[in-house]
Amino acid sequence: MTAYKGLDKLDTRLLAELMKNSRTPVTQLAKKLKVSREVANYRLNNLIKNKIILNFVTEINIEKLGYAGAAVFINVKATKQKEFREFLDKCGFVSWVAEHSGVWNYGLSIIGRTNEELDKKFLVLYNKFKNDILNHRFTLHRKSTFFYEKYFSNVIDEKKEKQKGKIKKANTTHKADNKDKIILKELSKNSRIDSVELSKKIKLTAPAVANRIKQLEKAGFIQKYSIFLDITKLNMYQYSIFIINKNMEQKGKLLSYLKHHKKVSFIAEYIGDPFMEFGIYVDNPYKLRDILQEIEESFPDNRIMEFSLFQKEFISVGPPDCVFE
Repeated sequence: MTAYKGLDKLDTRLLAELMKNSRTPVTQLAKKLKVSREVANYRLNNLIKNKIILNFVTEINIEKLGYAGAAVFINVKATKQKEFREFLDKCGFVSWVAEHSGVWNYGLSIIGRTNEELDKKFLVLYNKFKNDILNHRFTLHRKSTFFYEKYFSNVIDEKKEKQKGKIKKANTTHKADNKDKIILKELSKNSRIDSVELSKKIKLTAPAVANRIKQLEKAGFIQKYSIFLDITKLNMYQYSIFIINKNMEQKGKLLSYLKHHKKVSFIAEYIGDPFMEFGIYVDNPYKLRDILQEIEESFPDNRIMEFSLFQKEFISVGPPDCVFE
Protein backbone atom coordinates (compact mmCIF):
# COMPACT_ATOMS: atom_id res chain seq x y z
CA MET A 1 0.00 0.00 0.00
CA THR A 2 1.41 3.39 -1.00
CA ALA A 3 0.09 6.27 1.10
CA TYR A 4 0.12 9.79 -0.32
CA LYS A 5 2.80 11.76 1.51
CA GLY A 6 1.50 15.27 0.85
CA LEU A 7 -1.88 15.02 2.60
CA ASP A 8 -2.25 17.54 5.44
CA LYS A 9 -5.05 18.57 7.81
CA LEU A 10 -6.52 21.05 5.31
CA ASP A 11 -6.76 18.33 2.64
CA THR A 12 -8.39 16.01 5.15
CA ARG A 13 -10.96 18.64 6.13
CA LEU A 14 -11.69 19.28 2.45
CA LEU A 15 -12.23 15.54 1.84
CA ALA A 16 -14.52 15.40 4.88
CA GLU A 17 -16.67 18.25 3.54
CA LEU A 18 -16.88 16.64 0.10
CA MET A 19 -17.78 13.27 1.60
CA LYS A 20 -20.71 14.93 3.36
CA ASN A 21 -21.85 16.73 0.21
CA SER A 22 -19.77 16.61 -2.96
CA ARG A 23 -21.96 19.23 -4.68
CA THR A 24 -20.85 21.93 -2.26
CA PRO A 25 -19.57 24.86 -4.41
CA VAL A 26 -15.91 25.85 -4.08
CA THR A 27 -16.90 29.22 -2.60
CA GLN A 28 -18.76 27.48 0.24
CA LEU A 29 -15.93 24.99 0.72
CA ALA A 30 -13.50 27.90 1.06
CA LYS A 31 -15.73 29.53 3.66
CA LYS A 32 -16.03 26.31 5.69
CA LEU A 33 -12.25 25.77 5.56
CA LYS A 34 -11.50 29.47 6.20
CA VAL A 35 -9.25 29.78 3.17
CA SER A 36 -9.47 31.71 -0.10
CA ARG A 37 -11.42 30.36 -3.07
CA GLU A 38 -8.15 29.99 -4.97
CA VAL A 39 -6.60 27.85 -2.24
CA ALA A 40 -9.70 25.64 -1.97
CA ASN A 41 -9.80 25.17 -5.74
CA TYR A 42 -6.07 24.39 -5.90
CA ARG A 43 -6.34 21.81 -3.11
CA LEU A 44 -9.37 20.20 -4.76
CA ASN A 45 -7.65 19.92 -8.15
CA ASN A 46 -4.54 18.53 -6.46
CA LEU A 47 -6.57 15.74 -4.79
CA ILE A 48 -8.01 14.84 -8.19
CA LYS A 49 -4.62 15.04 -9.92
CA ASN A 50 -3.03 12.69 -7.37
CA LYS A 51 -5.97 10.28 -7.75
CA ILE A 52 -7.01 10.46 -4.12
CA ILE A 53 -10.47 11.50 -5.32
CA LEU A 54 -11.37 9.04 -8.08
CA ASN A 55 -14.89 10.31 -8.74
CA PHE A 56 -17.68 12.52 -7.43
CA VAL A 57 -20.62 10.18 -6.92
CA THR A 58 -24.35 10.41 -6.38
CA GLU A 59 -26.01 7.64 -4.38
CA ILE A 60 -29.29 6.87 -6.15
CA ASN A 61 -32.17 4.73 -4.88
CA ILE A 62 -32.40 2.25 -7.75
CA GLU A 63 -35.53 0.64 -6.28
CA LYS A 64 -37.48 3.81 -7.07
CA LEU A 65 -36.41 3.33 -10.70
CA GLY A 66 -37.65 -0.27 -10.65
CA TYR A 67 -34.31 -2.02 -10.19
CA ALA A 68 -32.74 -4.40 -7.68
CA GLY A 69 -29.24 -5.71 -7.10
CA ALA A 70 -27.36 -8.94 -6.47
CA ALA A 71 -23.91 -9.34 -4.96
CA VAL A 72 -21.41 -11.62 -6.64
CA PHE A 73 -18.21 -12.82 -4.98
CA ILE A 74 -15.98 -14.69 -7.36
CA ASN A 75 -12.59 -16.32 -7.88
CA VAL A 76 -11.04 -16.20 -11.35
CA LYS A 77 -7.86 -17.82 -12.66
CA ALA A 78 -4.85 -15.52 -12.40
CA THR A 79 -4.20 -15.69 -16.17
CA LYS A 80 -7.67 -14.26 -16.91
CA GLN A 81 -7.96 -11.56 -14.26
CA LYS A 82 -6.86 -8.69 -16.52
CA GLU A 83 -9.47 -9.67 -19.14
CA PHE A 84 -12.07 -10.11 -16.38
CA ARG A 85 -11.42 -6.59 -15.02
CA GLU A 86 -11.65 -5.08 -18.50
CA PHE A 87 -14.98 -6.84 -19.09
CA LEU A 88 -16.41 -5.49 -15.81
CA ASP A 89 -15.16 -1.97 -16.55
CA LYS A 90 -17.13 -1.88 -19.82
CA CYS A 91 -20.16 -3.80 -18.56
CA GLY A 92 -23.41 -1.81 -18.54
CA PHE A 93 -25.07 -3.71 -15.68
CA VAL A 94 -22.32 -3.84 -13.03
CA SER A 95 -22.15 -1.44 -10.08
CA TRP A 96 -19.22 -1.33 -7.65
CA VAL A 97 -16.27 -3.67 -8.11
CA ALA A 98 -13.45 -4.35 -5.68
CA GLU A 99 -10.40 -6.55 -5.99
CA HIS A 100 -10.10 -8.70 -2.87
CA SER A 101 -7.24 -10.49 -1.18
CA GLY A 102 -8.50 -13.43 0.88
CA VAL A 103 -11.43 -15.77 0.31
CA TRP A 104 -12.45 -14.07 -2.96
CA ASN A 105 -10.65 -12.34 -5.87
CA TYR A 106 -13.51 -9.92 -6.60
CA GLY A 107 -16.73 -8.57 -5.16
CA LEU A 108 -19.27 -6.80 -7.39
CA SER A 109 -22.93 -5.92 -7.78
CA ILE A 110 -25.17 -6.79 -10.73
CA ILE A 111 -28.25 -4.64 -11.37
CA GLY A 112 -31.53 -5.76 -13.00
CA ARG A 113 -35.31 -5.27 -12.91
CA THR A 114 -36.26 -8.78 -11.77
CA ASN A 115 -34.63 -11.88 -10.31
CA GLU A 116 -34.88 -13.48 -13.75
CA GLU A 117 -33.06 -10.54 -15.34
CA LEU A 118 -30.39 -10.63 -12.62
CA ASP A 119 -29.88 -14.32 -13.34
CA LYS A 120 -29.58 -13.72 -17.09
CA LYS A 121 -27.06 -10.94 -16.58
CA PHE A 122 -24.97 -13.08 -14.29
CA LEU A 123 -25.01 -15.84 -16.91
CA VAL A 124 -23.60 -13.36 -19.46
CA LEU A 125 -20.60 -12.93 -17.18
CA TYR A 126 -20.43 -16.60 -16.18
CA ASN A 127 -20.65 -18.00 -19.72
CA LYS A 128 -17.88 -15.69 -20.94
CA PHE A 129 -15.50 -16.87 -18.21
CA LYS A 130 -16.97 -20.29 -17.33
CA ASN A 131 -13.66 -22.06 -17.95
CA ASP A 132 -11.81 -19.56 -15.76
CA ILE A 133 -14.19 -19.12 -12.80
CA LEU A 134 -13.03 -21.28 -9.90
CA ASN A 135 -16.02 -20.68 -7.62
CA HIS A 136 -18.53 -17.96 -6.79
CA ARG A 137 -21.31 -16.81 -4.45
CA PHE A 138 -24.47 -15.11 -5.75
CA THR A 139 -26.88 -13.48 -3.26
CA LEU A 140 -29.67 -10.90 -3.55
CA HIS A 141 -29.30 -7.48 -1.94
CA ARG A 142 -31.78 -6.50 0.74
CA LYS A 143 -30.21 -3.21 1.78
CA SER A 144 -26.81 -1.54 1.67
CA THR A 145 -25.84 1.40 3.86
CA PHE A 146 -22.58 3.35 3.55
CA PHE A 147 -20.81 5.31 6.30
CA TYR A 148 -17.72 6.50 4.43
CA GLU A 149 -17.79 9.85 6.25
CA LYS A 150 -16.34 7.91 9.22
CA TYR A 151 -12.98 7.94 7.41
CA PHE A 152 -12.70 11.53 8.62
CA SER A 153 -14.22 11.22 12.10
CA ASN A 154 -11.00 12.66 13.55
CA VAL A 155 -11.73 16.05 11.95
CA ILE A 156 -15.54 16.05 12.30
CA ASP A 157 -17.55 16.89 15.41
CA GLU A 158 -20.00 14.02 15.00
CA LYS A 159 -22.66 15.50 17.32
CA LYS A 160 -22.76 18.75 15.34
CA GLU A 161 -22.42 17.15 11.93
CA LYS A 162 -24.83 14.24 12.40
CA GLN A 163 -27.61 15.79 10.36
CA LYS A 164 -25.47 17.70 7.86
CA GLY A 165 -25.05 16.26 4.39
CA LYS A 166 -28.27 14.27 4.65
CA ILE A 167 -30.85 15.09 2.02
CA LYS A 168 -34.24 16.00 3.46
CA LYS A 169 -36.98 13.84 2.00
CA ALA A 170 -40.73 14.37 1.84
CA ASN A 171 -43.64 12.09 1.11
CA THR A 172 -44.22 12.48 -2.60
CA THR A 173 -45.56 10.50 -5.53
CA HIS A 174 -43.13 12.12 -7.96
CA LYS A 175 -42.28 9.78 -10.84
CA ALA A 176 -39.06 10.22 -12.77
CA ASP A 177 -39.57 11.03 -16.46
CA ASN A 178 -36.98 10.81 -19.25
CA LYS A 179 -35.51 14.23 -18.44
CA ASP A 180 -35.20 13.26 -14.77
CA LYS A 181 -33.38 10.06 -15.78
CA ILE A 182 -30.91 12.05 -17.87
CA ILE A 183 -30.25 14.27 -14.85
CA LEU A 184 -29.77 11.25 -12.60
CA LYS A 185 -27.46 9.59 -15.13
CA GLU A 186 -25.25 12.67 -15.42
CA LEU A 187 -25.18 13.19 -11.64
CA SER A 188 -24.21 9.54 -11.16
CA LYS A 189 -21.19 10.13 -13.39
CA ASN A 190 -20.21 13.43 -11.77
CA SER A 191 -22.11 14.78 -8.79
CA ARG A 192 -20.43 18.19 -9.20
CA ILE A 193 -21.89 18.88 -12.64
CA ASP A 194 -23.77 22.18 -12.39
CA SER A 195 -27.28 23.08 -13.54
CA VAL A 196 -25.97 25.17 -16.44
CA GLU A 197 -24.03 22.23 -17.90
CA LEU A 198 -26.98 19.91 -17.30
CA SER A 199 -29.33 22.34 -19.05
CA LYS A 200 -27.32 21.94 -22.26
CA LYS A 201 -27.89 18.19 -22.20
CA ILE A 202 -31.67 18.19 -21.69
CA LYS A 203 -32.73 21.52 -23.24
CA LEU A 204 -34.16 23.08 -20.10
CA THR A 205 -33.21 26.28 -18.34
CA ALA A 206 -30.72 26.04 -15.49
CA PRO A 207 -33.39 27.06 -12.89
CA ALA A 208 -35.70 24.33 -14.25
CA VAL A 209 -32.91 21.76 -13.90
CA ALA A 210 -32.16 22.93 -10.33
CA ASN A 211 -35.85 22.57 -9.46
CA ARG A 212 -35.94 19.03 -10.88
CA ILE A 213 -32.89 18.09 -8.79
CA LYS A 214 -34.65 19.34 -5.65
CA GLN A 215 -37.74 17.29 -6.52
CA LEU A 216 -35.61 14.18 -7.07
CA GLU A 217 -33.95 14.75 -3.69
CA LYS A 218 -37.26 15.22 -1.86
CA ALA A 219 -38.77 12.16 -3.55
CA GLY A 220 -35.85 10.01 -2.39
CA PHE A 221 -34.38 9.21 -5.82
CA ILE A 222 -31.18 11.00 -4.79
CA GLN A 223 -29.93 9.83 -1.41
CA LYS A 224 -26.55 11.50 -1.03
CA TYR A 225 -23.70 13.23 -2.85
CA SER A 226 -20.25 11.97 -1.87
CA ILE A 227 -16.82 11.06 -3.21
CA PHE A 228 -15.15 7.84 -4.36
CA LEU A 229 -11.68 7.64 -2.83
CA ASP A 230 -8.55 5.56 -3.08
CA ILE A 231 -8.32 5.00 0.67
CA THR A 232 -4.95 3.27 0.37
CA LYS A 233 -3.54 6.77 -0.22
CA LEU A 234 -5.05 7.80 3.11
CA ASN A 235 -2.98 5.08 4.80
CA MET A 236 -6.07 2.94 5.43
CA TYR A 237 -6.91 -0.72 4.95
CA GLN A 238 -10.52 -1.77 4.36
CA TYR A 239 -11.84 -5.29 4.95
CA SER A 240 -15.05 -7.04 3.96
CA ILE A 241 -16.36 -9.10 6.90
CA PHE A 242 -19.10 -11.74 6.76
CA ILE A 243 -20.83 -12.60 10.01
CA ILE A 244 -23.35 -15.42 10.50
CA ASN A 245 -26.39 -14.29 12.42
CA LYS A 246 -27.45 -17.34 14.46
CA ASN A 247 -29.84 -15.43 16.73
CA MET A 248 -32.38 -13.51 14.65
CA GLU A 249 -33.70 -11.77 17.76
CA GLN A 250 -30.31 -10.08 18.10
CA LYS A 251 -30.18 -8.89 14.47
CA GLY A 252 -31.57 -5.42 15.18
CA LYS A 253 -29.13 -4.86 18.04
CA LEU A 254 -26.23 -6.10 15.89
CA LEU A 255 -27.18 -3.74 13.04
CA SER A 256 -27.41 -0.79 15.44
CA TYR A 257 -24.06 -1.72 16.99
CA LEU A 258 -22.33 -1.90 13.61
CA LYS A 259 -23.98 1.30 12.37
CA HIS A 260 -22.59 3.25 15.32
CA HIS A 261 -19.17 1.55 15.44
CA LYS A 262 -16.56 4.15 14.51
CA LYS A 263 -14.62 1.71 12.28
CA VAL A 264 -17.55 0.22 10.30
CA SER A 265 -17.72 1.78 6.82
CA PHE A 266 -20.70 -0.07 5.30
CA ILE A 267 -23.33 -2.72 6.04
CA ALA A 268 -24.84 -5.04 3.41
CA GLU A 269 -27.88 -7.20 4.18
CA TYR A 270 -28.92 -10.04 1.89
CA ILE A 271 -32.28 -11.69 1.18
CA GLY A 272 -32.82 -15.21 2.49
CA ASP A 273 -29.31 -15.59 3.94
CA PRO A 274 -28.37 -15.88 7.63
CA PHE A 275 -25.26 -13.77 7.15
CA MET A 276 -24.58 -10.08 6.64
CA GLU A 277 -21.53 -8.24 5.35
CA PHE A 278 -19.89 -5.15 6.76
CA GLY A 279 -16.75 -3.14 6.11
CA ILE A 280 -14.04 -2.29 8.63
CA TYR A 281 -11.27 0.21 7.98
CA VAL A 282 -8.07 0.44 10.01
CA ASP A 283 -4.72 2.19 9.71
CA ASN A 284 -2.92 -0.94 10.91
CA PRO A 285 -3.92 -4.52 9.93
CA TYR A 286 -3.10 -5.75 13.45
CA LYS A 287 -6.04 -3.70 14.78
CA LEU A 288 -8.53 -5.79 12.78
CA ARG A 289 -8.20 -8.78 15.11
CA ASP A 290 -9.07 -6.69 18.18
CA ILE A 291 -12.17 -5.21 16.52
CA LEU A 292 -13.44 -8.62 15.38
CA GLN A 293 -12.86 -10.08 18.83
CA GLU A 294 -14.75 -7.17 20.38
CA ILE A 295 -17.73 -7.80 18.05
CA GLU A 296 -17.78 -11.54 18.71
CA GLU A 297 -17.64 -10.99 22.48
CA SER A 298 -20.47 -8.45 22.30
CA PHE A 299 -22.61 -10.84 20.24
CA PRO A 300 -21.62 -14.41 21.23
CA ASP A 301 -24.47 -15.97 19.20
CA ASN A 302 -22.90 -14.61 16.01
CA ARG A 303 -19.73 -15.86 14.38
CA ILE A 304 -17.29 -14.25 11.97
CA MET A 305 -17.56 -16.36 8.83
CA GLU A 306 -14.84 -14.93 6.57
CA PHE A 307 -13.00 -11.74 5.72
CA SER A 308 -11.08 -10.29 2.78
CA LEU A 309 -8.92 -7.23 2.23
CA PHE A 310 -10.06 -4.71 -0.38
CA GLN A 311 -6.98 -4.37 -2.57
CA LYS A 312 -8.59 -1.81 -4.84
CA GLU A 313 -12.06 -0.50 -5.64
CA PHE A 314 -12.15 0.38 -9.34
CA ILE A 315 -15.87 0.89 -10.04
CA SER A 316 -17.79 3.14 -7.62
CA VAL A 317 -21.13 2.51 -5.89
CA GLY A 318 -22.99 4.60 -8.50
CA PRO A 319 -25.60 2.79 -10.61
CA PRO A 320 -24.73 1.43 -14.10
CA ASP A 321 -26.16 2.80 -17.36
CA CYS A 322 -28.93 0.17 -17.57
CA VAL A 323 -30.78 1.86 -14.67
CA PHE A 324 -31.45 4.96 -16.77
CA GLU A 325 -32.79 3.22 -19.90
